Amino acid sequence: MSTKPRVLAIGSCRVTRPLRRMYEQGRIDLVNYNTHLWLTHTAAAGRQYVDIIQGRTNIPAELRPAALESHLEFPDDMSVDFGPIDAVVVEVSSYKQHRINGIELNAHKVYGIAKQAGVDHRPIIEGRTEALPDDHVLKSLEVSFATQDELAADLLTIRDRLGAPTMTVDHLYTEMPDGSPVPVRERLTTMLSRVQQDHGIPLHTTKETILEHGFVAALEDQNHYRYAFEPVVGNRLLTGIGQMVGASV
Repeated sequence: MSTKPRVLAIGSCRVTRPLRRMYEQGRIDLVNYNTHLWLTHTAAAGRQYVDIIQGRTNIPAELRPAALESHLEFPDDMSVDFGPIDAVVVEVSSYKQHRINGIELNAHKVYGIAKQAGVDHRPIIEGRTEALPDDHVLKSLEVSFATQDELAADLLTIRDRLGAPTMTVDHLYTEMPDGSPVPVRERLTTMLSRVQQDHGIPLHTTKETILEHGFVAALEDQNHYRYAFEPVVGNRLLTGIGQMVGASV
């Protein structure tokens, strides 16, 4: 490993932005800092990311608006060689999967397209597309929930195909009005903890950092960190990366 670890970030802005801040501080070499960066939420979409950069999967042009959440434009061939990678950070913030013909879609993009369809969008994003015309891009949308085994298999594929230590990150820790954890996020954290126990893929949980600093200081809303808090998150992620690669970052 070089002086600075070469890190690949797969996930949403909740990991890509803090790690970008660490890159800008000269702490890491973020290999996808401004290339081949699109946001993902599920382990399946993370595995698809690896499939794409390794040339195993190609997203058809008609599905790219529903699959790729990014400010970048991509060539037809999206494969890329990042060179050696020292560590992979994979955020898994959902186990609800949207898919068409084996292509994993981005939930935010699906929601936006469904809202523009001119019919009630709520059934559509749940996979009930009867009201859509036959030629609509979301007509064959399938919605499913990853099982524990499927989640683990996707994460193991990411680790094994990239050949680098891999760490997962869960969704932002938030609470219900009564102070209890949000159930769907708690369940996802439990699933990722099980992957750590069964397969040795370490989990970096957001709970400790958020509770240490408080919800007001840490979170813009239930889905986003405050911009000023991103370096704090980045530093905590680097601690986990350092533990994986056996070096101080």
